[in-house]
Amino acid sequence: MNIASALLKQLVHQQDLDTWAQLKDVYLPSEYRGIYNVLDKHVDTYQTLPTFEELQYEVRDKNLTEKLTAIELMEVDVDADMLLDYLKNEFTQTEILDELDKYIEKTVTIASAEENIEQLQEIVLDVSDKVDITPPSESMQSITLFEDDTELAKYLPLGLNSEYDATVKFSPKDLVLVGGRRGSGKSLTSCNLAVNVYEQGRTAIYFTIEMDSRSILQRMCSIATRIPFTSIRDKNMSTEEWNLVAGWWAGRFDGGHEILHTYEKNRDFDEFHKQLVKQELNKDAQLDVIYDPALTLSKIQSELDKRVSRTDVGIVIVDYLNQVRRHNAPGRNSQYDWQEQIEISKKMKTFAQDYETLVFAPYQTDSTGEARFAKGILDAADAAYSLETWSPEDKCMTFNCTKMRNNEVKGFSSTVDWKSLKIGPTTALTPDEKAKMREEMSSGSADEEAQDI
Repeated sequence: MNIASALLKQLVHQQDLDTWAQLKDVYLPSEYRGIYNVLDKHVDTYQTLPTFEELQYEVRDKNLTEKLTAIELMEVDVDADMLLDYLKNEFTQTEILDELDKYIEKTVTIASAEENIEQLQEIVLDVSDKVDITPPSESMQSITLFEDDTELAKYLPLGLNSEYDATVKFSPKDLVLVGGRRGSGKSLTSCNLAVNVYEQGRTAIYFTIEMDSRSILQRMCSIATRIPFTSIRDKNMSTEEWNLVAGWWAGRFDGGHEILHTYEKNRDFDEFHKQLVKQELNKDAQLDVIYDPALTLSKIQSELDKRVSRTDVGIVIVDYLNQVRRHNAPGRNSQYDWQEQIEISKKMKTFAQDYETLVFAPYQTDSTGEARFAKGILDAADAAYSLETWSPEDKCMTFNCTKMRNNEVKGFSSTVDWKSLKIGPTTALTPDEKAKMREEMSSGSADEEAQDI
């Protein structure tokens, strides 16, 4: 039995619009695309599938008419939805084999096992983009009005402003983007979010492209302990500060605090760390930092496959979106290709849904505050913010909300401790608000003086 012919027969015979909606023309061999186009045009016009009689009238090509007649006369005893699954499998196998053939033909020398594995992962990723593998929609009878308490407990606030957190929380399937110019605090915000999630007893997975893992962890340590970042970076701390840092570092390992007691006697941090790394990392909650200057979508997917099942992941951070590549191929500069960036943003949303975890990604903006090269990257986001960083004297950072899918479009301003790099959790007055307040106070004083006169 020809699967494509059988599927088209059952779609028309059973008037199965639900299965039709899942069919893509690429699944069909090229000789059936003409019939598909006629069906598609009819559905678009009348919101129903045509009968064979209507098809014979609408098809003008002689070859298609003959093929249509053959399809109508077929005896088929399999439902359309099952036939679509068969067709998808057939298409997927063909695509993978074709891509593998191309890969083998182009590969003259084998660079490394890791590179070859990544190339194969990219092939699977490309094929999955072509194939709709989303599960069928739920029946109305199965849908409940409220999520259970376990699911609701997974909703996360940003943790950057306690007032804002009282009304705005994000689901474990959301994509949140924050835009800013270079040096505006995108990575700083990302580090704060990771620490906030970690302190709630959940894992934060942090992909970093520009800064190495040690730099990221040093910033996280500063945020968590409130010890100045420069003091941690330069190893210039008081005994009390050393103890706080050691305690925070120990918390990342199983049995770390027991080892810390031994350390407290000799205060040898290097020896303390040597003993710590003999232990397993804490599986309940972790700050998992992955540094990769050539980060690709397949690498993200591979790392999530390894990590998400092992621990309770609260957030995945990709720092930053413009630098992620779809493919590990020379000459591909995703940060300069708006189509690539839009596809990468869509894939980030897919990661959030597939792994059921909040995904957060900064992106770079131009001088006008718009996303560089690709305004469409915001389309896939559930929420988006743009950053305004004020001078260190103002100790303030403003998050202007540019998109909010499930809540009011409302931003916030938070205090910033520029020494420890901690953002919030209290609200801060922006420089404009401070100037307005000073003006009002000055005007009020002048009015009082006039009344006295």
